[in-house]
Amino acid sequence: MEIKLLGIDKDGVTHPRNDGTRGSALYTVPFRLSAGPSAMWSKLFIEAWNHPQSFTTMHRPGIASVQGDRVVLNGTTLEEVEKYHLPVLKAAVARANEGEHAYEEEAAARKAQSERETEDFRKQVDEAADRIKFD
Repeated sequence: MEIKLLGIDKDGVTHPRNDGTRGSALYTVPFRLSAGPSAMWSKLFIEAWNHPQSFTTMHRPGIASVQGDRVVLNGTTLEEVEKYHLPVLKAAVARANEGEHAYEEEAAARKAQSERETEDFRKQVDEAADRIKFD
């Protein structure tokens, strides 16, 4: 199943502390996903976010997490999302989708191979058992 970004969860955007300390103007921005992703997808997404193929100096690895059917950037602003993070976010979703699809294809191929091997073995057992005579 392909996961898509649906938009910003406006109710989940937190208020910045704005207390003058470093990073106090930053806040949490959650994004709604089309479905709750698998653990594999989540792992692939985080890896893609932390190590993007293309990014700006404003990119912050380590701020993304997957929580249910949400991707959460903890420590950013909506302005940064708009100017810098959205392309990386979209690319990370695409890479996670591609990676999960490849993993599922490989798993299906391994399962099919295992089933063929089991079927071949059962056939060999049947043939050998039929050849052995007890009279």
